Amino acid sequence: MRLPAPSIERNNEQGTIIIIVLLVLVVLSFLAMELSKETLIDHTSSVYVKSSITGNILCDSGRMLAKEILVTDLEESKGDYNFETWGLFNTELEDISEELTSGTLSGEITDENSLFPINKLALLDKNTKKITEQYQGVFLRMLKTLCSDLNLTSGTAEDLLISIRIWQGEQLSRASEDDTWYAAQKIPYTRTKKTFRSPDEMLLLYWPKAKESDIKKLYYGTDSVSGLRDLITIWGEGPINMNTANETLTTAIPIANNNKEDFLNRMALYRNDPTSNFETTWYLNAAKFSGIEEKNIPKDILDFKSNTFRVTLTADIGSGSKKEIIFLRRTDKKVVLLGSHGE
Repeated sequence: MRLPAPSIERNNEQGTIIIIVLLVLVVLSFLAMELSKETLIDHTSSVYVKSSITGNILCDSGRMLAKEILVTDLEESKGDYNFETWGLFNTELEDISEELTSGTLSGEITDENSLFPINKLALLDKNTKKITEQYQGVFLRMLKTLCSDLNLTSGTAEDLLISIRIWQGEQLSRASEDDTWYAAQKIPYTRTKKTFRSPDEMLLLYWPKAKESDIKKLYYGTDSVSGLRDLITIWGEGPINMNTANETLTTAIPIANNNKEDFLNRMALYRNDPTSNFETTWYLNAAKFSGIEEKNIPKDILDFKSNTFRVTLTADIGSGSKKEIIFLRRTDKKVVLLGSHGE
């Protein structure tokens, strides 16, 4: 007996069912993928949040430890130098990290008084004239050295110093020339007439007759020569700590060049000897033994103590990390937070 051939209508119904089933499978597969993705995102977010919380806790702990070290140091020592406990801060953190299971903490405490206080250059108060002029002299000598080391010849150190003073609000005769230059820029701006709020303001300054690239080179430096960015501070108020001052800054201390090399060598030997007495004006004796008269040392802006410090902290948690930089000022048995920023 011969069976009848399947009708076209029946074939269409079967085809439709197959298509619907395939569509359902596609939808289910898509939903499964989205669910897995959402689960993965939730897990990642959870890990991120957990890492952030842990990182914040570790950095807070590091900050508290730094404050405690600085307060204790003030009670125990009259001077500040790199061989003190604050100078060995990372060793303390390494010991703590060995006991941690949630991550590691590293960092350092550095002396802001080892840098040049860039906000001490404008003469805004006649009562500070003597001290301000000493700061101006040191900075000018430091600028000249940098310009020479960086082969900058298109602008003068004297003109740049005047620009800084005008920018910070000192009324000098060249102020109108500076204001005209700022107003003529592609995006016009005006000087703040206040102390620097960021070292980067150096890049905004008018430097007469200097090439456009020179101010950037002076600020950032090169691989072999440190620029102003690494030599100045907006947080430190001075005086300059001769126990910790960077080499470029110490080179600019003597007013005259006579016997400067011998003075710098004596300074280096003294500062690198942990048995030295860092709680005296030893640098004046170093100058005297080098044949430099005391009048050629700007002693009113020099000291062997510090009041402002930078604390750099890095918390590593798994594959993530949190970095924080805080600035602290130490007064009479008290440490206050000046500012901070993190990454």
